[in-house]
Amino acid sequence: DFGLRNILSVLRTLGAEKRKHPEDGEMTIVMRVLRDMNLSKLVDEDEPLFLSLISDLFPGISLETAEYPELQAAISKNVTEAGLINH
Repeated sequence: DFGLRNILSVLRTLGAEKRKHPEDGEMTIVMRVLRDMNLSKLVDEDEPLFLSLISDLFPGISLETAEYPELQAAISKNVTEAGLINH
C-alpha cells in the first residue's frame, strides 16, 4: 500500500477544491487540502507543530480559518448550562 491510498485521496480532494475555487493558486489549494485532511487526525498538542510545518512548506501563504459563530455560541451556551468547562 505504501500510503498510496492516502495520496489518491489527496489528489481527488485537490481536484474538487480546484473546481470549487478556480481563482485560488495551486499552492494555496495544496496547503489548504493538506491542512484540512490532516488536522483532524492530530492530537491538540501536535496541532501547532503541524501548522508550523505547513507554513514552512508554503512560505508567504496564509490561509483563512473557517468560523462558525452560531455553532460556537450554541456550544458555549450548552457547555455552560451543563456546568462544564469550555476549552
